[in-house]
Amino acid sequence: MVYKKNLLLLLFFTTSLLVAEEVVTTKKDEPDAHYGLKIGAIVTPTFGYRVRDKASGLSDTTQSDKTGFSLPWTMFHITKEWENTGIKVEFWGEALKSNAISADTTADGGTKSNPYTFAIRRANIQKVLEFGTVSHRFTFGMQELPHMHSVWGGYYDWRYMEKSPLESMGFSADPVDLGFSYLLKWKSLSAHLAVVNGEGYKSLQNANGSGYDMIARVSWEQPWTDTLKTGIHFLARSGNAFGYAGNDCFEGKSKCLPSDNNVNTQLRGDIRLSQSQTYAIESNLLWREYVNLGLGGIFKKKYGGSYSDVMNPTQFPKQISETTGRGAYAWLGLGTKLIRWVIRGEIGNGGPSPGVQTTESNVQEPWARLADINTLKIPVYSDKSYYVSRQIYWEYFLSDSTRFGLGYMETRSYDSKGAPNKTYIDNLSTERTATEYQSQFSTPTAPLISEYGRLERNIFLKANVIF
Repeated sequence: MVYKKNLLLLLFFTTSLLVAEEVVTTKKDEPDAHYGLKIGAIVTPTFGYRVRDKASGLSDTTQSDKTGFSLPWTMFHITKEWENTGIKVEFWGEALKSNAISADTTADGGTKSNPYTFAIRRANIQKVLEFGTVSHRFTFGMQELPHMHSVWGGYYDWRYMEKSPLESMGFSADPVDLGFSYLLKWKSLSAHLAVVNGEGYKSLQNANGSGYDMIARVSWEQPWTDTLKTGIHFLARSGNAFGYAGNDCFEGKSKCLPSDNNVNTQLRGDIRLSQSQTYAIESNLLWREYVNLGLGGIFKKKYGGSYSDVMNPTQFPKQISETTGRGAYAWLGLGTKLIRWVIRGEIGNGGPSPGVQTTESNVQEPWARLADINTLKIPVYSDKSYYVSRQIYWEYFLSDSTRFGLGYMETRSYDSKGAPNKTYIDNLSTERTATEYQSQFSTPTAPLISEYGRLERNIFLKANVIF
C-alpha cells in the first residue's frame, strides 16, 4: 500500500510539471482578441435561378454557381497580430467548386464529380512601420491585389451578392495572387505597389508566361465630415512585365502562342505577344448609410508582334496586330440602417460572357479585294463585339453582421458586327450554331433550327453572416 501511495505522489508531481501553458485569447475586463488572435468566418448560403422562357428557347442547365443552392463567397480566417513588433499573419480559406481550379471534372468533360473544395485565399505575413503620419506596410505571400480596394475599403460592401466591377471586368486574372506588395499611407494619400505571379491563385504558375505582373494603385480619400467621404483611385497593371524567359512564346509552351496542331511546324513569336497593359480609374462617394456612389472605367491593351515557323526559314514572319478593349461601370446604393437598394451596370468590349476583352484594332480595309482568282476576301474591320450587364439588389440588415439579399442580373451581348447575339435551337431542343442555322436555307435538313434573342437572366437569394 505504501508503494502505491508513493507511486501516486510521484506521478502527481511529475505530470504537474508537464501541464501545457493555458491558451488565453481574452483577458478579464478586456475585449476579445486582446492578445491579437482573431478567428472568424464569412458564410453566404445562396439560391440561384436561371430565368428560362419561350422567348429565349433555352431549357438546359449547367454545373455552375448560378443555378440551384450553392456557397459562393464563403471563407474561414485566422489572424494573429503582434502589436509590439508590427508583425501580422493572415490565413484565409475559401470554399470553391472544384471546376474553378481543375479542368478534370464532369463540368469540363472529365470524369470526376464536382464537389466543393477548400482552397487557400490568403496566406501572408505583414510588417508595419509607422513614422509620425506616414505608415509603411510590407506584405509577402498570398494576398488581395490592389484592385480589390473597393471591397475591403468599404465602398463595395455587398461583394457577397456579386463580384466587384474591376473583378468581373477582368482587371487581373484573379482578385488574389502570390507575391510581394508595399502600401504607403500618408494622410489622405495612399500608394499600393505589388509584384505577383500573374496567373492568380486558381491557376498554375507560368501558364501565361514565366514573368511577373506589376500592379499599382494611387488613391486620394478625403473625409469631409464625420459622415461624408469621397475618394478617387488610379490603377495600372503591366502583364508579364519582367522576369520572363526567352522561350515563353514557343508554340504550345504557354498561352502566348497556342499550338496550331501541325507536327510539321514549330512556331516562335516575339515576347511582346505575352505582354499587356491595363489601366483603370474609379471615384467613390459615401454619405452615412444613405448614399454609396461609384463610377469607373477600364482600358486594356494587348501588344502585337510577329511570329514565324522555324521549320520554314524562307517564309516571311506573320504579324499579329495590337488590340485594345474598354469598359465603364457605375453603381448607386440608397438606403437606411434597415434596408438598401443597389443599382449597378457595366458595359465593355467582348462578350457574350462579362469581362472586357481586347477586341478593337486599328487594322481596317475599306474595300473588298480578291484573296485569289476565285475568292473574294471580306474587308477586315475592328471587332465590334460588346456586352451590357445590368443588376439590381435589395438588402435587409438583420444586424451589423447578418444580412439578406435578393438580386436580379441580366446580360445582353453583341457580336463582332455589332448585331445582337442569338441562340439557335432545333425542334429537338438542341442548341446549334449560326452556320448551321444559315445553311438550312440553302440545303434544307431536319431538324429545323430557329433563332432566339440571347439574354442571360438570373435571380438569386443570398444570406450573409460575418463573425
